[in-house]
Amino acid sequence: MKKQIVSALVFSAILAPVALTAPASALTTPDREAVELNAPEYPRGAERRGIEGSVRIEYSIAASGEVVNARVVEAEPAGVFDRAALAAIESWRYAPAADQTDGHSRELEFRLAN
Repeated sequence: MKKQIVSALVFSAILAPVALTAPASALTTPDREAVELNAPEYPRGAERRGIEGSVRIEYSIAASGEVVNARVVEAEPAGVFDRAALAAIESWRYAPAADQTDGHSRELEFRLAN
C-alpha cells in the first residue's frame, strides 16, 4: 500500500500539465502491474493556442510487459493530441506475465497548468 501511495505521488508530479483521468493506482490493472508510466508531451502548437482535450486509447499488453496494438478510439479535439497520447502509452511498461492481456483502455487528459 505504501508503495502505491508513493507511486501515485511521483506519477502525479510527472504528469503536470498533462493529467490522466484515473489515479496511478488505477493504472495497475487487476491482471497486470504498471512498472513504468511516462507522461505524454503536450504538443507545442496546442499549448501555444491554449487548446486542451483528451484521448481515449485501447491497447493490449504483451507477455513481456510492452504495450502493443494501441489505437485511438476517441479524441477531443480530433487529431490534436493523438500522436502524443499514443507515444506515451506505447512507452509504458507493465510487469511480465505468462500471456498477453487484451482490452485495456485509458483516457489521457491534456490540460494546461494555470
